[in-house]
Amino acid sequence: MRKVLLFIVTLALTAGLTACRQETRAIKEAETCFQEGQEQRAARNTEAAAESFSNALLAVNRCDQQRSEVKRQKAQIEDNLGTMYWKHGLSDEALELHLDAVALLRELDEPDLLMKALQNCGRVTASMQRIQEAQTYYNEAIQLAENLHDTTSLNELLMETSHDLYLESGDYNQAIEDATKALNGGADPGFCHLVVGLAHYYLTEDSLAFIHLQEATQSPKAGVRRSAYEGLYQLYQLAGDYPNALECHELYSENMMQADQEFRSSEVERIKADYDLQWQKYEMEAKRRTSRLYWSLLVGALLVILTVVLLLLRQKTLSAKLKTEEMKNEQELALKKNKVYVTALALTEQVTASTLDFNLNDGEWEDFIELVDKLHGGFTQRLLAKYPTLTQGDLQICCLSKQGFSNQVIAILMNQQTASYARRKSRIKQEKMNGLTDERSFEQIIDEL
Repeated sequence: MRKVLLFIVTLALTAGLTACRQETRAIKEAETCFQEGQEQRAARNTEAAAESFSNALLAVNRCDQQRSEVKRQKAQIEDNLGTMYWKHGLSDEALELHLDAVALLRELDEPDLLMKALQNCGRVTASMQRIQEAQTYYNEAIQLAENLHDTTSLNELLMETSHDLYLESGDYNQAIEDATKALNGGADPGFCHLVVGLAHYYLTEDSLAFIHLQEATQSPKAGVRRSAYEGLYQLYQLAGDYPNALECHELYSENMMQADQEFRSSEVERIKADYDLQWQKYEMEAKRRTSRLYWSLLVGALLVILTVVLLLLRQKTLSAKLKTEEMKNEQELALKKNKVYVTALALTEQVTASTLDFNLNDGEWEDFIELVDKLHGGFTQRLLAKYPTLTQGDLQICCLSKQGFSNQVIAILMNQQTASYARRKSRIKQEKMNGLTDERSFEQIIDEL
């Protein structure tokens, strides 16, 4: 009997130890995959990051779900995985993961992590146009940031709500309030002034919009300056100040190109960092082999070869960059020679009997549409893919709007009265661009495509 009892106890202990070891391995595996996912996310490799976070979630689900450390780890994994899903357009799946993370973090009383999870819920629901729900999540996140005295997160939340939530939903006064709070708290002044300026613009408070948009043009970020000059261009157009409007249009184009260059430069820096890491590995290898001349020479030769390859790759990258810029400049020059563009520009500057005396044939319109398509990276192709019922005449209007021409100019070019053109534009949006569900204006849809 004693032997049987001893055998049973031994089996139970063995089973318990095995389960403990398995759970320890699962926790370790989850931690490793989660760390890999964070590294991939920092490197902007979203697909690889999503795969690592998914593996981490599979591992943590094998653990005891009642343990606090397991709940905390699971919440962090789900919150990060949800962000990756959202970046890839899987909003429903992302929200489910964020909400589960919120529930776990509420139970654990982790206010700092809960704040981030609520912010992510706000981002996802805002992108799904569920404005009231998004506002609830953001408000709770802001309250937590205030309770934690986390000014950095508070400013980030206020900037995000001002632009992504209130400016997009049309609550311009609230957008001004949040962006002003963020500005006073030390947030990015260029971005804050941009949001306030755009909100005043939509409220038709042109004098205030001018002030803040002019401040936004001082931002070191080309993307912010680009949006500011775009707003100023519209204001000068409305004011009838066409010389300043043209100048802002040129500055808008210049900063748009610079923003693209900055993006490409960041990609070059990332590639350079990868090569720098390889360089360090070779140096470490060289130090280990200093005792033998043969290996030292071999490593030295490899380093020289690697240097030459890096220089050649850098030269190739720079050449490709210059070629892209030259191609874009050529496309802009070709567009400026196009008769449709020249006619529209002349009408923008002054509407006279001379400028009204024009005749545009189908070939010139097709050339204009093709040039706009190339200049904006396949604009009309993306437009038709999303709204396939658009006609050739609709495309002409969309391309003119994309180039920033006013309603008056477009109406003249389409041989219509301004009021008739406004009705036609409204029909295009309502009947062919999901106007019943999309609350954006026609111009917003075109600019954001």
